[in-house]
Amino acid sequence: MNDSDKEEFENILVLTDIIEADLMEKLLTDEGLSFYIRPWRDVNFDGIFVEQKGFGWLMGRTADEEKIRTIYADRIDTKEQT
Repeated sequence: MNDSDKEEFENILVLTDIIEADLMEKLLTDEGLSFYIRPWRDVNFDGIFVEQKGFGWLMGRTADEEKIRTIYADRIDTKEQT
């Protein structure tokens, strides 16, 4: 991703863990969507805030937000409810 791409990206979803992040990475790559996963890493606190805040942000283009949210709802969110 270059600097001009970053300007078009916005925070779309909070990912709960690395497994969810890996799955979304595969699904969005397969769809050909541009995205960026920004994990919340704090070396000093060794990940103690992950339970409260989640793993990190999934960032994508504003134009792709609805499609990204639909992929998340159809493929990930439904698995958490079962």
